[in-house]
Amino acid sequence: MKQLNLALLIAAVLFLSGCLSQSNYEDEAVELSQTQYETYLKSALYGSSKMETEDPVQTRKRNLEYFATVTGDYEIARLIYDESVKYNIQPELSFALVFNESSFNPNAVNQNRNSIDRGLFQLNSNSFPNLKEADFFKPEINVPLGVAYLRYCLDIGGNEVTALAMYNAGPNRVKDSRTPRMTLDYIHKIQSYRENLEQGIIPEEFNPAAIAVPDSKSVKNITLLMEQSQKIN
Repeated sequence: MKQLNLALLIAAVLFLSGCLSQSNYEDEAVELSQTQYETYLKSALYGSSKMETEDPVQTRKRNLEYFATVTGDYEIARLIYDESVKYNIQPELSFALVFNESSFNPNAVNQNRNSIDRGLFQLNSNSFPNLKEADFFKPEINVPLGVAYLRYCLDIGGNEVTALAMYNAGPNRVKDSRTPRMTLDYIHKIQSYRENLEQGIIPEEFNPAAIAVPDSKSVKNITLLMEQSQKIN
C-alpha cells in the first residue's frame, strides 16, 4: 500500500510539474508572439526577412499594402516593388529614390539646361532619346526603365553611394570625380528616407495625395526596356 501511495504521489507531482511547465511554455510563447507582433507593427508590416517562413504571396501582399500607403497609389507601389524584386534591389531604396526624384508624381517634370527629366524616376531625355515624350509619363514604362537604370548604376558603381551619385549626376561625371555637392545632399536624403522606410517610419515629407495616373496600355516588351537601359551613358 505504501508503495502504491508513493507511486501515486510521484505521478501527481509529475503531472503537476508537467502542467506548470506547459503553462510557463504557453506564457513564454504568448510573450514571444506579442514581441513579434510589436516588431511587425514597428516595421509597418513590411519586411519579408522578418517572416522567412511566411507564404511569399502573403508577404508580397503585406508589403504592397505598406508601400501603397507610402505612395498613395497601389498600382505605382506594385510597379516599383515588383521591378525592384526582379532586379534584386532593396524596395525601400527604390521607393526612397522615387520620392526624392518626383514625390511619386508620374507627371513630374524638371527642366535642365540641356535636357528634361520626366516621370516617376525622372528619366532624362538625353539618356533615353528613343522614348516618346508621352512614354516618360507612363508608369509602366518609366518604372521598369528607372529600376533598370538604378541596377545599372549599382553594377558599375560597385556600392550604393556611388550608384546614387551616378543616378543623380551621371556615370561619367562621377567617374571623372566631378560630383557636385548637391549630389552628396541627394544621397544623404535618399539613404535617410530608406532607413525610415526600413523601420516602418513614413517621413513627414511624404504626402501621398491622390495621384492621377494617365491611361495607357501595358508595356510588356522587356527586351526593348533593357535595350533602352543599355544606351545610358
